[in-house]
Amino acid sequence: MIATETVRPTIEGAADRLRELPFKALFDSAPAAIAVFQGRDHQYVYANAAYDALAGEGVRLGRMLKEVCADRTGLLLQLQLDQVFTTGEPLEVPEFEIAMGGVQRGKIVLRQVLQPWRDEAGAVAGVMSFAFDVTEQVGARLKAEEAERHLSFALEMGDGIGTYDWDTRRDSIVVDERFLSAFGLDPARALEQLPLEEFLNSIHEGDRERVAIAVRHAVATGEEYEEEYRLRGDLGADRHVLARGRCLRDAHGQPDHFTGVVIDISKQRRDQLALRDSEARLRSVLVSLDQGYCEAEMIRDADGQPVDYRFIDVNPKFEEMTGLKDAVGRTALELVPNLEAKWAQAYGRVAYEGAALRFEDGSEAMGRWFDVFATPVLPYGRFALVFRDVTAEKRTQEALRKREAEFRTITEAMPQIVWSTRPDGYHDFYNARWYEFTGMPEGSTDGEGWSDIFHPDDQEEAWSRWRHSLETGELYEIEYRLRHHSGAYHWVLGRAQPVRNAEGDIVRWLGTCTDIHDLKLADEQRQLMLGEMNHRVKNILAMVNATVTQTMRQADNLQDARQSIQSRISAMARAHDQLVNATWTQTRIMEVVKTALAPHRTGEGRFRISGPDIPIASKQALALTMALHELATNAVKYGSLSITGGRVAIVWSIQEVDGAEQFTLTWSESEGPSVVAPTRNGFGSMMIEQALPAYFSGTAELCYAASGLSFELKAPLAGLEDYAALAD
Repeated sequence: MIATETVRPTIEGAADRLRELPFKALFDSAPAAIAVFQGRDHQYVYANAAYDALAGEGVRLGRMLKEVCADRTGLLLQLQLDQVFTTGEPLEVPEFEIAMGGVQRGKIVLRQVLQPWRDEAGAVAGVMSFAFDVTEQVGARLKAEEAERHLSFALEMGDGIGTYDWDTRRDSIVVDERFLSAFGLDPARALEQLPLEEFLNSIHEGDRERVAIAVRHAVATGEEYEEEYRLRGDLGADRHVLARGRCLRDAHGQPDHFTGVVIDISKQRRDQLALRDSEARLRSVLVSLDQGYCEAEMIRDADGQPVDYRFIDVNPKFEEMTGLKDAVGRTALELVPNLEAKWAQAYGRVAYEGAALRFEDGSEAMGRWFDVFATPVLPYGRFALVFRDVTAEKRTQEALRKREAEFRTITEAMPQIVWSTRPDGYHDFYNARWYEFTGMPEGSTDGEGWSDIFHPDDQEEAWSRWRHSLETGELYEIEYRLRHHSGAYHWVLGRAQPVRNAEGDIVRWLGTCTDIHDLKLADEQRQLMLGEMNHRVKNILAMVNATVTQTMRQADNLQDARQSIQSRISAMARAHDQLVNATWTQTRIMEVVKTALAPHRTGEGRFRISGPDIPIASKQALALTMALHELATNAVKYGSLSITGGRVAIVWSIQEVDGAEQFTLTWSESEGPSVVAPTRNGFGSMMIEQALPAYFSGTAELCYAASGLSFELKAPLAGLEDYAALAD
């Protein structure tokens, strides 16, 4: 209570004195935030409405500053008030930022003035605080400073950008170093005030008058000034500048200062010239291009979908490739009303999605096919095309496809093997007969894979002749053995001839393979028969002589001898007739054996014949007859039948071996002279050991044992061809 009562009179007294001040009314209505502090403890004795709005309303009168504001701002103000109270000198506080505590919360910038106030005796009684809101002014200043920094930076970084300020009254220009450099003047003269004439003289004589007129017009009208011109040749032949500015007027509307910038655009001009040169070269290329070219802009409907396009530029080949005349400035649908929508859709993707496109397509409306490369170009929504009319190629391809289909249809229907190669000999086609014959997977013999199907002994000759035909273009013809799907080699006749175009160039080779295996075997058989016939005539004469001699030895009289000789010669004739008659369809093996041996049966018991009377085909029967004849003839000449008492056993049988039926025939001589193996193989041996087993698909072997010659033939029962049919 004591303290409170003591303070109140003091405050009231100070307030009374403040009310007596002539400026009280002025303080109350002032926009500045004003507060009055009394004593060394800086008690609030006054605060106007602006101060309350700034600091926030509250009980502060009669209270000390440190009680009301104990933060950093209050402490700083306390020190500043102490300084003014102690020294009695006013203090101006620089701009500072505080947080508002009143209705308008936020941060503001203040400028503050602290002024001492004195009592009647002239002693400092307190301090008056005047705070002014300078937030907007500071903000504007900071923006101006930032703009100035940006401008300075732009001028420093700009390539050849300079500024000028022309005092039109005194005809003096103040410029910076960049301006002087752009005009080819000494940058050291940047501080000098130079006349306009000096700069006009630096302009190329072809542009000088035009620039002077433009400057005078801008001064007279106040309109913006912008001119592009060249500098004099001795200062830089290819230097171009762009000048911009405006003439400012004074308060009386008279021209005052002409201010602006000058920019060195030499590089841009060179770039423009280079671009024009490049465009000219490109235009020259496009004009001479043997393909069509056009540039077009897309047209979209109300929904934004591409529906048409307008031609901006075309080259001379465009009309030839499309048949469209006077296309520039017109749309595709104007030129071809029923043009398919797919073209606008495809080009819309290129123009709006920015992706290049390469495709081949046809237009029924235009009656043409095109090979097209489309690419987006600027500005957005445009595209360029480079294209070829491939209609003729398409028709040719279609004709080739039809001919190819016809060729395949014909070749697949042929019983022969048909093949075809590229001009270099690469095999790329075989008909179905080839794969049926060889059993090879389709495609496995393309290229050079076919040579592996040839018999190893025939490959070198086949390759040599094929290479010769490829080099010379001559017909290819050769006989060789080709591996059958069964694993056996068959003889075929290979032929090929080149297919030439209108210019005479070989475009393909077309060949065939003809199965001549049966013809080859028949020819071999004929050759064998001719040799056999020659050999047989000699043997028959020898056999006739031996028969006559042996008969005469054994005969009691000439009449008996004559009859025996006639009978035996007749038997030999019947056997010979059977050998010559190779056209029979079937016979039995017993008949074959007995007929073959009949001419040699000179006495009872000389032959023992045993075996099942099974059917045998004509070819196998003839071969067996020939073999038995050779064996019998040899026995008569050198073996067991050459002496009295000699014997021969002919035995055949059928046995199961490894699940298959096997035919075995043996010839065994006994009680004859001692046998000596021949030093060389004659026609008879070759016939018995090589020709005979081939007919039976079996094996044959002669054995020259001292006790007597023996022979054995082994073959699958199926080797007696047509056995099953005959058995039925």
